[in-house]
Amino acid sequence: PAIQLKNITKTFGSKVVANKNVNLTAYRGEILSILGENGSGKTTLMNMISGIYFPDEGQIFIDEKEALITSPKDAFAYKIGMIHQHFKLVDVFTAAENIVLGLDEGKYNLKASTQKIKQISEQYGFELDPNKKIYTMSVSEKQTVEIIKVLYRGADILILDEPTAVLTPQETEKLFAVLRRMRDDGKCIIIITHKLHEVLSLSDKV
Repeated sequence: PAIQLKNITKTFGSKVVANKNVNLTAYRGEILSILGENGSGKTTLMNMISGIYFPDEGQIFIDEKEALITSPKDAFAYKIGMIHQHFKLVDVFTAAENIVLGLDEGKYNLKASTQKIKQISEQYGFELDPNKKIYTMSVSEKQTVEIIKVLYRGADILILDEPTAVLTPQETEKLFAVLRRMRDDGKCIIIITHKLHEVLSLSDKV
């Protein structure tokens, strides 16, 4: 298993139990959908894998070793990347600048970075101009930047929170084609959704 959750519990205050004794296993080379209505605790659960929340109880295992994930930086060290519903991009920067932002690669070399971005795009079938500024982009282009950003950082466990909520049916089809390529490349893909028809067309496991 790429990732295993054992008896994960998360409460907020004394009243709200978001997750109670959740067990979950996800493998590389598969697309797993986490299905449930709004407020059922899907995002909270995934936020514990990506380092935004810390569980009150339970354990997380990555490649069968127990992992301590206390921040998104920790999550990246375990090659986990989450694409949130609301994008966190700098509008006045280009796609390439956003993708390398905050990375400690020594001196910025945008030319080399742009090459790597193009290589990732070709490998998985993304359409992206690395030099385009974020504020001129469509929502689906911005989402592409966010996905490439985590791939650029080496993520092989990808979590997408309601990724199709902001997409047209055509854009959704394109995204699904990309996700299938990633799965075939051996990545572990977890999708949070409440759209059953999408789940049926995309998931290996629900």
